[in-house]
Amino acid sequence: MITLSAWLRRYVEPCTAAEGLTRKGLTFRLTAANGDCAVLEFQEFRVDPARTVFEVRVAVVPATAWAWTYRAAERPPLPSGAGALIDWRVPPPEHVAWAPGEAACEAMWAYGGPVHLHHTGEELVELLRTETVPAMRRLLDRRALEAELEHPGFAFSSRRPPGWARVLLRVDDASPAELEGLLAEVETHYPVVDEFVAWARERAGNRPHI
Repeated sequence: MITLSAWLRRYVEPCTAAEGLTRKGLTFRLTAANGDCAVLEFQEFRVDPARTVFEVRVAVVPATAWAWTYRAAERPPLPSGAGALIDWRVPPPEHVAWAPGEAACEAMWAYGGPVHLHHTGEELVELLRTETVPAMRRLLDRRALEAELEHPGFAFSSRRPPGWARVLLRVDDASPAELEGLLAEVETHYPVVDEFVAWARERAGNRPHI
């Protein structure tokens, strides 16, 4: 049975490369001109000696969210789910799932044993092409992401409080008055709220003037 890395190279990488994603390890990134990034991550679970079991996760990481997350780092790493504004898992069809019908394992894909690796590859690539990558590309637009947060069209997890998310999505283009209005709505029951407000003002103040 081939490793997950080799399986990704055989089945997933041709699709993701054609869609403009770059690969490093088990992570694929779609990056916009402004540095915003949509991340496709694969996590393997060593729970079955007869099969390779893994999850597929997607995270949308605006450059502002990553800059805030790694504000103290001289050289931030490449974007990952650690700085996501939103993220979600890509569940498998039942016939390529590791444990069909088990709610706790509903997002776990598998190949090996009774599940041929080619079938799993075909199913995942079809989902990537028709649903996942189009969603990643759409949500790299900050206005589209803001609208999705306000009126969700699918199931995802939001990783920032609503007020903080609005600031992160608007800090690079809001006027000074607009930014102060957004900062006035930031949830304050967090220990670093004062630092966040100061960071947002500094980032906005350092924008180039056109």
